[in-house]
Amino acid sequence: MKKNSLVIFFVFSLCLPSFASFDFNANCKSAYEKIVSLRFDEGLALLKTEKTTNPENVIPYYVENYVDFLKLFISEDATLFNTLEPNKDLRIAKIKESDEDSPYYNYCLAEINLQWAFSRIKFKEYFTAVSEINKAYKLLEENEKKFPDFVPNHKGLGLLHAIIGTIPDDFKWTTTLIGVTGTIKQGVSELASVLSSSMKNSEYRYLKTESIFMLTFIQLNFQSNKVQAIKLGKYLEDTSYVSLTKCNPLLCYAAASIAIRTGANDKAIEILLSRPKTSEYYPFYYLDYLTGVAKLNRLDFDCYKYLTSFLTNFKGQNYIKAAWQKLAWYYLINKNTQKYTEKMGYAVTFGNAMVDEDNQALLEAKSKTIPNTRLLIARLLFDGGYYQQALDSLTRLKPDVFCVTTKDYLEYTYRLGRIYDDLGNSTQAILFYQMTISNGSEFTYYYAANSSLQLGLIYENLKDTVKAKYYYGLCSTMKNTEYKNSISQKAKAGLNRLQ
Repeated sequence: MKKNSLVIFFVFSLCLPSFASFDFNANCKSAYEKIVSLRFDEGLALLKTEKTTNPENVIPYYVENYVDFLKLFISEDATLFNTLEPNKDLRIAKIKESDEDSPYYNYCLAEINLQWAFSRIKFKEYFTAVSEINKAYKLLEENEKKFPDFVPNHKGLGLLHAIIGTIPDDFKWTTTLIGVTGTIKQGVSELASVLSSSMKNSEYRYLKTESIFMLTFIQLNFQSNKVQAIKLGKYLEDTSYVSLTKCNPLLCYAAASIAIRTGANDKAIEILLSRPKTSEYYPFYYLDYLTGVAKLNRLDFDCYKYLTSFLTNFKGQNYIKAAWQKLAWYYLINKNTQKYTEKMGYAVTFGNAMVDEDNQALLEAKSKTIPNTRLLIARLLFDGGYYQQALDSLTRLKPDVFCVTTKDYLEYTYRLGRIYDDLGNSTQAILFYQMTISNGSEFTYYYAANSSLQLGLIYENLKDTVKAKYYYGLCSTMKNTEYKNSISQKAKAGLNRLQ
């Protein structure tokens, strides 16, 4: 009887459904870390081995999706997008065959949806992207209720909460479609908790690069706080600082971006020139553009090489117009007006105008107005953090000597405001910002709108909430067409912080 019972139990067990599992083991984590370092071939080789030795593990299918996302996000290659898109449904189906009671079930489904949503935005598939973000958010919210201590969940939630808190009022209707609510403070707190866990707990070490990258993106684009940006950069400046940026292009981007935005342009150039370029890394051509911009800010003669490299190799559409504009500027400050006009003509023809930098380049190209060279040099020096040199270039002569048009005078007062602001002279900065607003609020140039934004930041730092809110709100009344989205988004982020 006992023997028969064992036979029946054995046969019955064979009939039970077999669920795939989520085993984020050392092999998968190693593959993940190589993939976020853009060493895709090495990461995929590890995942192939995992599939062979542990065929029930579905984590490799989730990690593979990250490769597709990073390739598409970095390359912006439309042909590649069409080739890779079918992979999404195959991986979703594979995940859905697995254990629904695992915290990785909803998490992996949400991550795959989020990654494809952000990829689609690059290719203007907004309706599908909104649907995928909505799905991802619902999955992460459900997962948060079921597994509140599951650290990876806070990565996606943190990013969504931070981004949704910056959407300008004009586009607030999109938040209803997306279904996400949140604030920058909430999102940053969640991402900071992921970073903290990645540094304290070896189980989550693989999330360190991602969390630093996301926090850098939010800090530089939505927070506008140099002190916090520098503090964030300290995470990269440990004993492995040099090796981190030399073996990870994403961290190289993060470190260089922080350096550029905080007036450490020389450091940014050093980081960018030492970045990994060998064949095991997926090409990240945007870093050539960033190098060219940083070198142009320093007025380096060889900056054109990096801008040309970007324009030659990059197959996407974003920053193409901006790169032609920067190349035109290079020729203009080197007194070659003919070449300036030629390159600005390409800014009309090539690329698109989705991002503000490209839109501004297109507006300049269509205006057929050659920038004031002295003001342009001051702008470049300021952008590089060479504040005293920028100030000297503007104050060496009276403005009547080199300012010809109304735009010239507006840019002159705006530039002085920015320079004095970053030199720590708030009194003079406020004076010139207010002068720019008074004279320029009815024009489509960005000078008055950004002066209002900068005044909001000054008064926010001075804890004068009333004035800070006033100037952040004033941005939305400006008629600027240049940098409209980014200025409005940063003003909205400022109001969000003050709530």
